[in-house]
Amino acid sequence: MGRWQRCLAVSSVLFVGCGGAATPELQLVEDTAEAMGSLRALRETTTLVLEGQGRTYRLGQNMSPRADLPYYEVENYRLQIDYENERWRLRQDRTSTFLTGSPLDGVRQIYGLDGDVAYDTQGQGTVRAPDRVAADRWAEMYHNPIGVLLLALEETSTVSNLREEEGQQVVDVAAAGGTQFTLFVDAETGLPSKVMSATYHPNLGDVAIETLFEDYSETGGLGGFQARLMLPRSYTTSLDRFRISAYRVSTSPNSPLDDLSAPADVRVAALATSTVTVDVAEVASGVWYLTGQSHHSVLVEFEEYLALVEAPQSEARTLAVIERVRELHPDKPLRYVVNTHHHFDHSAGIRAVVSEGLTVVTHELNRSFFEDIVARQHSIVQDALARNPQPLTIETVNGDEMYVLTDGDRTLQLYRIQGDLHCDAIVMAYLPQERILIEVDAYSPTSREAPFAEVLLRNITDRGLQVDTILPLHGGVAELADLESAVRTARGPAD
Repeated sequence: MGRWQRCLAVSSVLFVGCGGAATPELQLVEDTAEAMGSLRALRETTTLVLEGQGRTYRLGQNMSPRADLPYYEVENYRLQIDYENERWRLRQDRTSTFLTGSPLDGVRQIYGLDGDVAYDTQGQGTVRAPDRVAADRWAEMYHNPIGVLLLALEETSTVSNLREEEGQQVVDVAAAGGTQFTLFVDAETGLPSKVMSATYHPNLGDVAIETLFEDYSETGGLGGFQARLMLPRSYTTSLDRFRISAYRVSTSPNSPLDDLSAPADVRVAALATSTVTVDVAEVASGVWYLTGQSHHSVLVEFEEYLALVEAPQSEARTLAVIERVRELHPDKPLRYVVNTHHHFDHSAGIRAVVSEGLTVVTHELNRSFFEDIVARQHSIVQDALARNPQPLTIETVNGDEMYVLTDGDRTLQLYRIQGDLHCDAIVMAYLPQERILIEVDAYSPTSREAPFAEVLLRNITDRGLQVDTILPLHGGVAELADLESAVRTARGPAD
């Protein structure tokens, strides 16, 4: 007998549960199941197959901190869920709808969960994902009406705190492992309207994930022998205040599934350890290129202090870069960290920077974003700033004006890149004496395409910057001629 059938007793005409609902909270759960078709039909549902299309959104990659997120169009969406074995797998094809140096066109994405093992298919191989990902994917399995009700009916779960919010009936569902969900039931239809749970995001801290269920329709009823269920055709998921996916689907309960188990070698594979590599190259006297992996930084030495351009990718990388900087110059304080823009992969180290007592320099449009980031709670996972609280000290590049750090000898100039279609408030740094430009995402030598290169070149020309060397924070050292070549290639053949 499967885990969801422990309380099931069936006669030819009557379903009898385990003595009926013992609490008002469980009564709401059973009433909701009846509104969806019947308590019996819900308990007998062990698998789901959802198919359709939709959109997924690029969290932390909007044009400005308050702008809508760019998105991928999704086709061939197929989500298979096996509740008895706690397994699921998602397959979908994504196409970019935004300018990027590495566009996707129908690229297939496959990932899933097998118990406590999360896995991702990459090309011809499958790799194990971290435990935090597995925990989030386990919760995701219950972000649909069938899943959360089955969980609520599980004898090891706790259903409590019946209340009214937003004109709806609400209960909390706590799984045996401690993960808690909040179920909202529409007062008019008696159907689930949304489910919420908590998780952790490195940039945003403690956040809520919310999935809305809309446009219910009847499904099931194979040959008239299987009870029909009312299930949503629209699923919209948000993380914090950001919409991250929206799908339009048809659902088939109790359909045959593919083998959703993780490959045997993946199940026994050790979790990959995250190793930060910081390679150092002095590209000019007092200017160091701190590379290694995908995101780089640049250290600039002044007479009495040091300034670092960019704290990217993660807290771990930023702290490793700061440590390396202090090893290079134990006699001078690191005082400033320049942030080029708010995108999550370039601002992931800001809380670590603040925990070290450093001053953040960024464009004024990013000020409120960083104030919010620094103020956020990180209690699920204690990050560096949660362990060592410090106030945010911030200075800004205002509008299109130049911001200058100088000691009278060396000068570092910061400018907003005007007209950039990747980010409204992205900053480039220029060392006039060394004729070095430091930039990111406007031109990356390793990208397949260069849609923003022409704007960067125009900003260099319009501001009269004399550039010989470009230090991209993705890729490697380039020259102005490389940027000019990328612009010609992006323009295509002349008419």
